[in-house]
Amino acid sequence: MKKVLVIVDPQNDFITGSLAVEGAKEKMEKLTEYLSNNLYNEVMITMDSHPSDHCSFVENGGQWPTHCVNLTEGWDLPEHLQHLLDMYSMLEDVNVTFWRKGTETYKEEYSILDNDDAGYDFRIYLEELDIQESIEIYLCGIAGDYCVLETLKGLNKLFDNITVLSDYTASIDGGVTLNEYISKHPNIKLV
Repeated sequence: MKKVLVIVDPQNDFITGSLAVEGAKEKMEKLTEYLSNNLYNEVMITMDSHPSDHCSFVENGGQWPTHCVNLTEGWDLPEHLQHLLDMYSMLEDVNVTFWRKGTETYKEEYSILDNDDAGYDFRIYLEELDIQESIEIYLCGIAGDYCVLETLKGLNKLFDNITVLSDYTASIDGGVTLNEYISKHPNIKLV
């Protein structure tokens, strides 16, 4: 069984920046420590990659402060996590991939699976992995009640074997919405 880790939006703006989620800094530090002792066959990182005029920003009529503008400091991963992922990608049996979402000015995308092009590629990539050898999907990231939840909903339509890693998931609402969804889907494990 191949182990696949999907890390949703572990970006500076969600950790210490303009849209920081309480507890995200500690959870991403714990994730880095966890990954230094636990290997996955595939590590897939989703990233908000917004243009500066994205529809989700308050100044453009959206509900969020400006965040994760493509190629800014807020868009980057924290240095400790990026360093570890760089080391991971040098390992022979590990594949690290990055997936951008929210790239179109007029479209909100909480999940990579909401992105018509990248979401299709993401789904096909996972399905091909599953055909080669059955996969177990592990999911964590920021924010549990938005992007992690929507990613989980999309993955749950495609796969049965999903585990949410709560120790490495930060939510705006403290995990209430994510836990409620998981409690209604017995095929999803929460650890």
